[in-house]
Amino acid sequence: MSTEYTGSLRGAFCLMDYIEKVLEKLKEWARKLIETLLGPEVEPEPELIPIPVNEPGLRRR
Repeated sequence: MSTEYTGSLRGAFCLMDYIEKVLEKLKEWARKLIETLLGPEVEPEPELIPIPVNEPGLRRR
């Protein structure tokens, strides 16, 4: 391969990396904008786990 060809390939990969970073940044900004306009993404409430409580006043004698 000629050095000119490998140089152009390297340039193409650098450009693709740059475009990918720009797209990621745009996604991040869009997500922040949507959160600002509509509120944060709704997360499901955690399911409560019943915990047995030892209450001495309720014991039978």
